[in-house]
Amino acid sequence: MSILSPACRRRCAAALLLLLACPVAMAALPVVPGEPALAPKVARPAARLHLVGKEAAQQPPRARTTLSPVTDSELARVRRANGGSTAQHLKRLVIGIERDAAGTVPLPASSDLQWIAVDDGHAARMTVTSPEAAAMRVSFALAGVPANVEMVFFGSARPERLLGPIRVGDIADRTAPWWSPVTEGEAQTVEIFVPGPGDPRSLPFHAVSVSHLFAGPSSRFEKRVQDIGLAGSCNVDLACSSLNATSAFHSVAEAVAQMVFTDGAFTALCTGTLVNDTDGSTQAPWFYSANHCFENDSPPYKTPAQMQAVASSLDTLWYFEAASCGSSTPSTAYQQLSGGATYVYNNADSDVIFLRLNDTPPIGAFYAGWDPNPISPGTAIATVHHPEGDLKKVSQGTVLGFSAPGVAGGSNQFVQVRYSSGTTEPGSSGAGLFTTNGSQYLLRGGLWGGTALCSNPTGTDDYSRFDQAYPALAAYLSPAAAPATDYTDLWWNPDESGWGLSLTQHASRNIFGVWYTYAADGTRTWYVLPGGTWTSGNTFSGTLYATTGPALDGAFDPGQVTRTPVGTGTLDFIDANHGTWTFTVDGVSGSKVIQRQPY
Repeated sequence: MSILSPACRRRCAAALLLLLACPVAMAALPVVPGEPALAPKVARPAARLHLVGKEAAQQPPRARTTLSPVTDSELARVRRANGGSTAQHLKRLVIGIERDAAGTVPLPASSDLQWIAVDDGHAARMTVTSPEAAAMRVSFALAGVPANVEMVFFGSARPERLLGPIRVGDIADRTAPWWSPVTEGEAQTVEIFVPGPGDPRSLPFHAVSVSHLFAGPSSRFEKRVQDIGLAGSCNVDLACSSLNATSAFHSVAEAVAQMVFTDGAFTALCTGTLVNDTDGSTQAPWFYSANHCFENDSPPYKTPAQMQAVASSLDTLWYFEAASCGSSTPSTAYQQLSGGATYVYNNADSDVIFLRLNDTPPIGAFYAGWDPNPISPGTAIATVHHPEGDLKKVSQGTVLGFSAPGVAGGSNQFVQVRYSSGTTEPGSSGAGLFTTNGSQYLLRGGLWGGTALCSNPTGTDDYSRFDQAYPALAAYLSPAAAPATDYTDLWWNPDESGWGLSLTQHASRNIFGVWYTYAADGTRTWYVLPGGTWTSGNTFSGTLYATTGPALDGAFDPGQVTRTPVGTGTLDFIDANHGTWTFTVDGVSGSKVIQRQPY
């Protein structure tokens, strides 16, 4: 029972609302500036085909698969996904549908292909066609395929535009089917190159499913009316925006990329922003967007593993913008990255998703700075986005205040804006909300959705609040110290075989370690290091635990699982391949020289 009087409770509530409405009274957090992307230390090799002329034409019938045309019921599913009552305010755009050919048309496998001897190995091609597709993606099973196998992709509408080479070993997750880059036209061809003298017909490489896209980059992702609708016409090209005349805005605009990803039965578009962190020695490709881009429309919401499955399918399109003001031609600088991303964090109530791209962003991209403080009503804003998947657009407006649109059934606050120039549309979801501090444009949130459209110029949009997301993102964006490199591997002392460490460094930079060793009586045992803290770029420390649990041949009983702290462990790395393991276990201390275990 409350001991406060009703009048006092009303005064306290009013005071709380005043605090929420007047964030300037709170202590300000440091603002982090952006920076241009550095050139990669190793240049990407140029895509080239190993098969030319008559060799390229030697595809047996089983290496070419043509699916049946898309049905009216498949089109209806796409329309419902873009226009259903639960999605009417969200601004994710579905542009394609997954077509599972299993049981109807067999998709090609390695054993179906015509393998031809080329310099240093063998090469073959397979082609999958979905009639009248504007663009295509194909998923491939890669589990068990050697890491040195390479793939180059091209589409029937733009066969001269080669995407690759993509090395199987560079694909982060090969346990599930991997989605190819977007190619233009109704047919996608992949050329596979297998180095070495072996017989490649036995490789476990095969196509699994097909994504038929109703739009592609050359058409600026314009869609046929009968398929999924048309975009509005009031948006402002980046090249035409008055803001683009300033170097500060032009820089932050190159932090924005279009997102193409496959989620269950659909391929969809959103917008995201490359984000800087406070570690000046590295450039980790953190990426901020909207949770609903990857999320289910309603409960049950996705698990982290399901979020990762969508993140693994992510392609990002960079510099997808008009070549000049008034032009409908994409810039010649346009690039597509197809490495997917690592899922790091999401929050359905706040509509925030935070990823780490698996590919290095291209030269000329920009890591956006950010302001972790609350934004004030009346602040001028700008957003950079891809409405209806079109070339990059700019909208300007003003913060009206804060709203609570009930995202995912929650009560979290969002930033509400109204535009004075341009608008947003499906495909704009996740677009960064930017404000200027006089020298740079800084990220303040990401687009959820709203009522703003070209046909409703007085409508409003709601953006996630970066200041509310920041406490969960600080461990990644503002680490006290960051590791100098990725130390994931098996570590040992070659002069003391029989014990060792297994270290896994997550995208969050935290380390999970397992130490296999022996107790004082010689019995085998292990301890776990489930996390810790980087005290410098080369030193990581955490608590060691001993664990017990039910026997492997019995029913699992969570009540038998125990985790007991037994001491501490510290990793001091001399360089990328050598270090020292220092420990204290039950009062006994020691130190061991370690190095990566070679294979």
